[in-house]
Amino acid sequence: MRKFTKILVVGLMLLLAQVAIQAQLTAGSISGTVTDASGAVVPGATVSVKGENGQVYTATTNGDGVYTIPGVQAGTPTYTVTITAPNFKTSVIKNVKVDVATPATVNTVLQAGQISEQVVVTGGAEVLQTETATVGSTIQGRQILETPIQSRDALDIVTLLPGTSTLGTNRTSTINGLPKSALTIQIDGVDVQDNFLKSSDGFFTFIRPRIDAIDEVTVSTASPGAEASGDGAVAIRFQTRRGTDSYHGGGFYQHREEGLNANNFQNNYNNIQRQKLRLNQFGGSVGGPIPFLGFGEGVKRLNSGKGKRYFFVNYERFHLNEVSPTRTRQVLTTEAQGGVFRYGAGGASTVNLFNIATANALPNTIDPTVNSVLNTIRAATATTGNFQALGTGAIYFRQPYQFTNPGQQRRRFVAVRTDFNITQNHALEVIYNDQPFRSNVDFLNSADPSFAGIPNAGTQNSDRRSLSVGFRSNLRSNLINQFRYAQLAGWLGGNSSFALVGGEEFFDNTQRGFSLSLGAGLTNLTIRNSFSSRSSPTRDFTDNLTWVKGNHTVTVGGELKNIQTVSDSVSPVRSTISFGTIATLDTAVLTAFDAATTLPGASATEVANARALYATLTGRVSGFSSNVRLGGDGQYVLNGSRHFEIEEETNGLYAQDAWRIRSNLTVSYGLRWQPQLG
Repeated sequence: MRKFTKILVVGLMLLLAQVAIQAQLTAGSISGTVTDASGAVVPGATVSVKGENGQVYTATTNGDGVYTIPGVQAGTPTYTVTITAPNFKTSVIKNVKVDVATPATVNTVLQAGQISEQVVVTGGAEVLQTETATVGSTIQGRQILETPIQSRDALDIVTLLPGTSTLGTNRTSTINGLPKSALTIQIDGVDVQDNFLKSSDGFFTFIRPRIDAIDEVTVSTASPGAEASGDGAVAIRFQTRRGTDSYHGGGFYQHREEGLNANNFQNNYNNIQRQKLRLNQFGGSVGGPIPFLGFGEGVKRLNSGKGKRYFFVNYERFHLNEVSPTRTRQVLTTEAQGGVFRYGAGGASTVNLFNIATANALPNTIDPTVNSVLNTIRAATATTGNFQALGTGAIYFRQPYQFTNPGQQRRRFVAVRTDFNITQNHALEVIYNDQPFRSNVDFLNSADPSFAGIPNAGTQNSDRRSLSVGFRSNLRSNLINQFRYAQLAGWLGGNSSFALVGGEEFFDNTQRGFSLSLGAGLTNLTIRNSFSSRSSPTRDFTDNLTWVKGNHTVTVGGELKNIQTVSDSVSPVRSTISFGTIATLDTAVLTAFDAATTLPGASATEVANARALYATLTGRVSGFSSNVRLGGDGQYVLNGSRHFEIEEETNGLYAQDAWRIRSNLTVSYGLRWQPQLG
């Protein structure tokens, strides 16, 4: 299927300064107008921008006194902008902050004097954003670290922004009422969403942004330019922290347990203890310059790496020991397993179902496989938990049993970033994330054991990795190229597995190779009868070229993006056999168990329960469920595996220009061609 989409972006804005186009969505820009005290523009002024981690960018104001420096690395390290011109004092503006995909405006008024004199301004860039039509918000630095969220997941901070709606869990959140598939979430240019779940869980990502590893997050909610409109209507972009000329580090340890919390009202009312929850989160981060051996004559020590090489590492662990919510199972009473059916007010009436069966020439002994399953369940109930009172719900042949299952989650979060200022005109950055997830019980999908100690449950495990490589080149003072390769999963790994504890042997050992579905409202031994795995690798190549010429800032670029979804599953693992009666076939059973003769005084519901219990005890089959799948060899296989692959190419080309017609009038216009091939 082929879809061709053309997106034309034309914006007319009354601005106070030149528009700076963001060609690379992991960077920002600095632009402004240089004037003298009378308000006249100053052409030919030299603009130098120096970052705290060694970056140096230069530009020259044009005939209208305007300069633009695109592709400036975003993040917490601030910049110092120095502007010099003949017959004027040098102007130094400190603490200029550049945000992801957002231009910073630094307008400067030069004062007459000697170039050796300095006028220092510490206020940084203008707060009011007049350089782009994009509507959005940026959360950064201390805001991320000091926002009180227990998850330590920076994506949860976005749910606190206006326009974000959360119904249920955070992973199902929406922004501005748009479909979840309209969201795009990136970390350092990597699309980290699980495309398999994008339509249902738009906030679910393979790589989770951790608050100690993230420098800032920008949420763009409206009016994306041609450079950004191919990925989604709402863009959430995270930027990983980077090292600076100083070594900085820190660590943390957080502990949470049920003993520190009060019990809730419902548990107190039902005399239930607090649910066990033991959570330990710990880790640390460190960043700074990368020293290296010095070379050359007379070199006797390490090169500090300041101004050239930087690193940042964040390492976290997540250890959760928990128990399931209280599980309520329906277990057959011991006398009912022997064929005694109790009913009526207070369970005062009893009949022996096997005696009734004998009188009507029907099977009159318990099926050995069913008996083994019931004995296994009975033995499990003796290890933990407790039974509720007999007669709950006015039923006396089965009894509610309550217990909890223990489980563990283990997660590791590793983020490694390196930055290299190869020369004054060329810079390289590499960011790697590794976040394996291990869970020995899949509580999320209620796949914990049906009874304590039963070797049938589900686990959830995944390997999650990403890589982002960016290269920026100043080809000329007014010509800048930016290239990025971003990858999620793929050859790095990156898959989710929903495994079946006990495997197929569980069914062979307990249920003669089938999954038995007990009737009469009893809880089955089987809790999971399937397993699956999936991977959703993404590869993304982007290249953008920005040309500043006169009153125009022209950006052209392209993107090659490959999205895959690979899934394998088996469901069911073993065929399901159900026990019960069929009205059109089991007339002998229906006649034998009747309120008028063998079950005096029983209600219609009690008669139905007696028939269902008899059918279960004697192994009377009422249904068979299975799947037959067509394999790759052209043969149908009973309960065979299903494998499917989806691949989509979303490539794009765009061109965009910001044309400053007058000092208070700028026109931004662009064209994007976005074919989607799948």
